[in-house]
Amino acid sequence: MSSPTPPRGAAAPATASAAPTRAPERWSVFAVIGFVCAWLLAPAGLACSIVALVRTADDRMLRGRSLAIAGIVVSTVVMLAALAVIAYFVWFGLMFVPYSMQLRAG
Repeated sequence: MSSPTPPRGAAAPATASAAPTRAPERWSVFAVIGFVCAWLLAPAGLACSIVALVRTADDRMLRGRSLAIAGIVVSTVVMLAALAVIAYFVWFGLMFVPYSMQLRAG
C-alpha cells in the first residue's frame, strides 16, 4: 500500500536538511532616497545618506549600507562641482569689474 497522504492544509513533515529560516532583509528607505537626492538635491541627499549609514550600522537586517556610502560620495562630488562652477562665474564676473569702471569714467 502507499503511504497515507496528509489532509489538506496540513504542514509537510520537517526534514533533517531543512535550513533555518531567516527574517527577510529590507532596504533602507533613507539609503534609496539619499542616493536619488544625491544627484538632484545634493545637501538633502548627503543628510539622508548619513542617516541611512548610521541606521544600517545599527540594524544588521537592514540593507543599503553601500548605497548610503555611494550617496555620500555622489552628493559630496556634486556639491564640490557646484561650488567650482559658482566660483568660476564669480571670478569671471569680477574679471570685468575694472573694465566697467573704465567705461563709466570715460
